[in-house]
Amino acid sequence: MTITAQDLYNYTKCKHRVYLDSNGDPNERREVSSFVQLLWEMGLQTEKDYLEQLGGVDYENLESLSIDKAAERTLALMQSGAAAIYQGVIQFEGLVGRPDLLIRSDTGSSKFGDYLYEPVDIKAGKGWETNKKGEKTRFKKHYAFQVMFYRFILEKLQGTVPVVGRIINVDLEFEEFDPQAFESEFSNAFDEVKQLVNARETSEPILGSTCHQCGWYAKCRRWTEGRHDPTLLFFVGKNKFQLKEAGLKTVDDIAKMDISHYLKAPNKIPRLGEKSLGRMKERAQVVLADEPLIHPGYSFPDRQEIYFDIEDDPTRGHTYLYGLVEKDEIGEWCYHYYLAKKPEDEEQTIRAFWDYIGATKDAVFYVYSHKERTSLKNLMERYDLDPDVFEKYVESEFDLYQDLVVKYSNWPTYSYGIKHIATQVGFNWRDTDPGGANSIAWYNEYLADPDKKELLQRILEYNEDDCYAMIAVKEYFEARL
Repeated sequence: MTITAQDLYNYTKCKHRVYLDSNGDPNERREVSSFVQLLWEMGLQTEKDYLEQLGGVDYENLESLSIDKAAERTLALMQSGAAAIYQGVIQFEGLVGRPDLLIRSDTGSSKFGDYLYEPVDIKAGKGWETNKKGEKTRFKKHYAFQVMFYRFILEKLQGTVPVVGRIINVDLEFEEFDPQAFESEFSNAFDEVKQLVNARETSEPILGSTCHQCGWYAKCRRWTEGRHDPTLLFFVGKNKFQLKEAGLKTVDDIAKMDISHYLKAPNKIPRLGEKSLGRMKERAQVVLADEPLIHPGYSFPDRQEIYFDIEDDPTRGHTYLYGLVEKDEIGEWCYHYYLAKKPEDEEQTIRAFWDYIGATKDAVFYVYSHKERTSLKNLMERYDLDPDVFEKYVESEFDLYQDLVVKYSNWPTYSYGIKHIATQVGFNWRDTDPGGANSIAWYNEYLADPDKKELLQRILEYNEDDCYAMIAVKEYFEARL
């Protein structure tokens, strides 16, 4: 079986996908989401933007060639010393790599002569993650693994590779990382990918909140449900393998476990104490009963209620919509919003929204995650906005997800995201395929063709429904006080 750089990338996200991509029934794989398609398109656009920036640099473009023909042509170009190769193919014993660029470097020598080649991928994101001070903290593993895969093949072909690994980021800048920092981890991942691709290992699905973006979601969902897999429980994730090793192989096992049995050696489960196991057992019982369980102790502020939801595009680093639902003068819920129709409108839009926050009196902002607070803080720093307004917002925020749903309830679903919880209480979205990722795709489609104003309307309706979904969740809890 063929192993590609995409297999190494996918390994960092989901091992089971690596197995399914090579061994699964293609008929069980649905098309990827519009958001994933957008990411592909943005990646291609970033590549084209960089190629245009090369100006007078002569590069060979092999993107139209098949794998075999591109591999043959790539080798010939490397032997002749081409300056750069776009979408070339390098192969070695079942390993196939197609780096975005192979760039000739004259700082060393190889089997080809007094030069060597370096693999460089062009990414629609940044390689280094940074902290609040702007300091580099870690290089993204999924980017590093792909480049290291190319380096492995290149070393077999030319006998050497450069000391550092590099990508070109979304800002069309080179970013370097030290391959040695990933060497051990990559080696272990590479070995396991070989096992998965060649069906000597299958792994298992780990159901999570992002799985619906994958083409294999429906298959994995059926698998977990058919086996009462522990990942049907909220927040189990990779812990399921430890649970299974301890004999807790199903939701049913967890629902009836004697917690004390798993708190001491030899049955102690690493990193899972009495409180964690108790919550897990309760969630298992809730899933089997198929009824939510609400715990007492919560309360709500007696102030003006504002339900607030942001839509932003992390691929562009752009926030484009602030949606709000609050009661009007006659006590009816109404929706209003601040919308940046173009990325260049972001500053004036956030300034108008900042004025709105500053003018509110004795209000509580209900949200469903920490995203709103994080986004507003980033925008404050970007545009030098009044920090007192931000502090006013922070003091008025009530996170329904963390401070209510997670803290005071358990639900018969593997995700406690707003779509799952609001659906549980009977709320329905108007859109047939609602989701924040899809909103990003619709927005980018609108930017490409501003005449498609129906896309903006679709985004606004989706955002409005998200706000009303929060009302439905809050009222469900309120009715049980």
